[in-house]
Amino acid sequence: MTAVPVAARFGAAARRYEDHAPVQRITAERLADDIALLPLPRHPRILEIGCGTGLLTRALARRIGPADWTVTDISPGMLAAAQSRPPPPGTVRYRLLDGERPEGLPGGYDLICSSLAVQWFSDLNAGLGRLAALLAPGGRLAVATLAAGTFQEWRAAHREAGLSAATPAYPPLDAIRPGMGNLTGGVRGERLLHNHPDGLHFLKGLKGIGATSPAPGSKPLSPAGLRRVLAAFDRRGATVTYHLAYGMWKKTDQRPAGVFVTGTDTGIGKTLVSAILARAWNADYWKPVQTGVSEEPGDTDTVAQLAGLPPERLHLPAYVLQAPLSPWAAATLEDAVVDATSIVPPATQAPLIVEGAGGLYVPIDDTHMMIDLIARLDLPVVLAARSGLGTINHTLLSLEALRRRGIAVLGVIMSGPLSAGNKEAIERFGNVRVLAEIPPLSKVDAATVEALACGIPSLEDCLTELGGAPAVAG
Repeated sequence: MTAVPVAARFGAAARRYEDHAPVQRITAERLADDIALLPLPRHPRILEIGCGTGLLTRALARRIGPADWTVTDISPGMLAAAQSRPPPPGTVRYRLLDGERPEGLPGGYDLICSSLAVQWFSDLNAGLGRLAALLAPGGRLAVATLAAGTFQEWRAAHREAGLSAATPAYPPLDAIRPGMGNLTGGVRGERLLHNHPDGLHFLKGLKGIGATSPAPGSKPLSPAGLRRVLAAFDRRGATVTYHLAYGMWKKTDQRPAGVFVTGTDTGIGKTLVSAILARAWNADYWKPVQTGVSEEPGDTDTVAQLAGLPPERLHLPAYVLQAPLSPWAAATLEDAVVDATSIVPPATQAPLIVEGAGGLYVPIDDTHMMIDLIARLDLPVVLAARSGLGTINHTLLSLEALRRRGIAVLGVIMSGPLSAGNKEAIERFGNVRVLAEIPPLSKVDAATVEALACGIPSLEDCLTELGGAPAVAG
């Protein structure tokens, strides 16, 4: 898609853009919600690509406050519309820019963001890679774009009329990967339905936002062809599906030093998974918060025995509590004080396996959940899940919660009776790799762990895939 026609179409629509942009407004608000969860520095340096009339700018300003803003768009008309609004708090500059080829920018941004603009890139992943190169170490790239399945009803109406739609082809979620190696993160999807009175209103809405550029090589419909398509579209109810992709990536200076093992629930097999990974990756083990020692041995001793780890490869918990409850509940019962912000990982020479307590939203103290600790430790996650009934829902919800926080997911390990259907569903709809399936075990000992560890992909391979190599699962 060439830049000049796109800029001209959007510029012509700038004056009344927001009258026709309910989907764009919803998407900007949801992307801003995700960004607000990130651990950005105070007064962050922000580059926005494709600001349009300023929907995302305003949504972000309400959530994060003062910043150093560079707000850009390819269309002079759109940029002027954004600039006519009250500026966001902090320092702000507006700049005409082709976001796919962002030349002349200084770089070092803490956040580069874009809502429903990068789908116009001629090469999405290459363009995202060029943007990621402008991030500061630890900076975040956060985008919302359109994914495969968008406008499926409009395409179906064309097929019914014996025609081909000129709608651009959008990528599947697992194909959206910035062309740059030192990134961690991923993409989550959302489906949004937009009802129209009829097909003419749908087309009027697209024209109203300037989104009328056809796919390269497409021919416009004849008047008779358009009438047939509109009739078929109206018979289908004039509803349009938007498949939205929210991508969140972090620029890293080096490979993560380990992984955080969490689960979709308590009693999900995190300790066994941790032992298998420690054995497979020759890693150290650390459980920051241990509860329930009044009823059973601590998980550190269990992992040491199962993985055959010597004492120097084990690291003591920051907190040990007696009751088999959440850390917050156990500490309250035992009149102890737990402070999640005081938990600091040990220095290690080997990769570090960190095991959480319970699931993502188990409270650690009065103000922090387990997911807050995961985000602060800044390690990719291996998610332990059951294989049976209910696992699809629990696993997909956990994956979405992690990705909304910008937490990279290395993969899922399922435990229980093998279920090819559940595995396929988790990989497909969760856009994640199932690293292993642990069947029911008659005996759990060091020999069992050794055998299971042999089937685990290497940590280097997992991190390489996480950093932007072609997807295996999906």
